[in-house]
Amino acid sequence: MSLFASRGLRLGLPLRLSLQCRRRLVQQTPFDLDEGEDEKYRSLNNMYVDMFTQKNGEKASANVGEARNPVNELDEVNQEIDQLYNVGYDSVTALELENLVKSEGRFVLQSLSTDPYYNLALEDYVFRHTPINDNFSSHRLLFYKNDNCVVIGKNQTVWKEVFLNNLVHRGYEFIRRLSGGGAVVHDLGNVNYSFITSRKEFDREFFNKLIVKWLTNKYPEMALHLNSRGDITLNGDKVSGSAFKIAKGKAYHHGTMLIHSNLQNFKGLLKPDHIDGLTWSCNSVDSVRSKVTNMSLKSAQEFIDTCVAGFQNHFPLVNNMIPVYYCDQSVAINDDIQNTMSKLKSDEWKYLSGPNFRVNIDEGNHDISVQKGIIVDSTIPSTVGMSFEDFAQDFPQLL
Repeated sequence: MSLFASRGLRLGLPLRLSLQCRRRLVQQTPFDLDEGEDEKYRSLNNMYVDMFTQKNGEKASANVGEARNPVNELDEVNQEIDQLYNVGYDSVTALELENLVKSEGRFVLQSLSTDPYYNLALEDYVFRHTPINDNFSSHRLLFYKNDNCVVIGKNQTVWKEVFLNNLVHRGYEFIRRLSGGGAVVHDLGNVNYSFITSRKEFDREFFNKLIVKWLTNKYPEMALHLNSRGDITLNGDKVSGSAFKIAKGKAYHHGTMLIHSNLQNFKGLLKPDHIDGLTWSCNSVDSVRSKVTNMSLKSAQEFIDTCVAGFQNHFPLVNNMIPVYYCDQSVAINDDIQNTMSKLKSDEWKYLSGPNFRVNIDEGNHDISVQKGIIVDSTIPSTVGMSFEDFAQDFPQLL
């Protein structure tokens, strides 16, 4: 028997309709060019449970008529509410995800995982396997939220951008993504969105212009604008940054939207433009430091729902609407996604795949040249051949 019925609870019609109109809540301007892509894009390449616990010694009883375990009751309630929230939205398995992604057609996909490695691998999987043809009709829109992490661009130098020791002490993961752009901080108060289109249709400001339009129509009191870099600002402060990837006839624009992030906790994670005693010489993409703020919507899902409705209206289907799916890491995963996750987690990708660089340490007392994460020339002869990751342990200012 349903828990609602067994406890004498009834859902009135207004509540049913309200639940049916909602979707499950989820538990977070440069771009990258593959070799051989059009030169005209390269000029833009340098553009960022303690509420329900039992008392000590108390055991849950399964006997009829005895008190039920409140933890189990809460789980059952949440499960039934989740089923109501997801009316009209389909969960996909690994096989269904593969068929969906590799078939032509538009859709929206929301990840319920908060694992940044899974979400970035999922995004890459959808992008790589989206079909491309002359009459492109497979625009896709993805949403995901990540647990605490700092994500840098593919073409950045981690020691120049991030205080690695502070990340460790505060429980933030460090990730190098597969696209270009600058360093950003994610937490569960930040929503990540990704719009996939064809290279032919690609315009780096197209989707952010739509987001500003959709949000302004719904919240006219918000002073939302695009700045010269294409970032979304609120009252002049940045609420969303973007990065792009163009490859094999397709492109994606992915960005962040700060809703209710813990901005105070972000301080001290990303390095400033200059640190005394360190001088860098490299061709890596530098992050653009900006003052940021939250949009302060009621929930992250409110932003997602607004964008989904706008996306469905902008790309109407005949006698139908663009379908919305959600996926869970426990079932919507395959070898392809797992292999990308393994790559993203590897030290080889994180520390040895960045651009070459030279750094002067301690006001020029030490000069180090690094290629693919390995020291190739140094004023300290014994360090040649050492990974810069290991070398940095002896110089706290690098971490």
